[in-house]
Amino acid sequence: MLYRKTRGFRLFMVFNFCILTLVMLAIGFPFLHLLAVSFSESAAILGGKVTVYPIGFTIDAYLRIFDHPSIMQGFKNSLIQTVLGTSISLFMTTICAYPLSKKFLKGRKAFILIIMFTMFFSGGLIPTYLVVKSIGLIDTIWAVVLPFCITPYYLLLMMTFFQGIPESLEEAAMVDGLNPLQILFKIVIPLSKPVMAAITMFLMVYYWNNWFNSMIYLNSSKMHPVMMIVRNIVAGADLASMGSGIGQNDINTLSSASLKSAVIMVTMIPVLIVFPFAQKHFAKGVMLGAVKG
Repeated sequence: MLYRKTRGFRLFMVFNFCILTLVMLAIGFPFLHLLAVSFSESAAILGGKVTVYPIGFTIDAYLRIFDHPSIMQGFKNSLIQTVLGTSISLFMTTICAYPLSKKFLKGRKAFILIIMFTMFFSGGLIPTYLVVKSIGLIDTIWAVVLPFCITPYYLLLMMTFFQGIPESLEEAAMVDGLNPLQILFKIVIPLSKPVMAAITMFLMVYYWNNWFNSMIYLNSSKMHPVMMIVRNIVAGADLASMGSGIGQNDINTLSSASLKSAVIMVTMIPVLIVFPFAQKHFAKGVMLGAVKG
């Protein structure tokens, strides 16, 4: 659709540009500030001189992070939790959403209402903990993966997307002799790459940032993900161990603020690397899943 470049249209574009610029600055400034602090020396940080560019450039904070054994172990734990949790969640969500997308399924509306009910009401933290403990999952990786492997919102989003796939394709596949599972994996899933990419991105971010469930269900510090370690460092609980071994000559170039900022930046890297590759499918999948039905 073509718009005439009237005076009102130009004013709208100027207003829109100003609003988007303010939003971009509001989002980008904290990121740039943390990046600058992570590369700045202690005197400049304590003096409040650091804004969006480093003063007294130093990489000592990053060197200290990668010398810390808990950080590297935390990265390994987070990677395992993210890959395992995302894979299981995506598989479970897919095989649950596909049958619910079929209108001829008996009791379909009742199942959907039950799923929607769980979006607004839950058993709470204590009952969930007791259930996880009663089946022997405490202090295992399954405690932070299995109880949260299906999210109702993502299930409904994928179900809505599946409903938008023409039934004629599935009917033609059935005529060719495919069973429902073959239709799902050979026809439906290849056509659902946008919504799959969107939900995968959501799940990866969730499991990568999931420190609270680890704090509740994992007692052994050796199993803590990197975000749990970051939380302890930011709270000051683990900062002393990171600072141990710093000589007197390092005091001027390394501070708790730079350590905290460097840890936050390092843990953001995996998401920042993955997101650009999934952005196209991410936006398309969210939009299609929201309007089809």
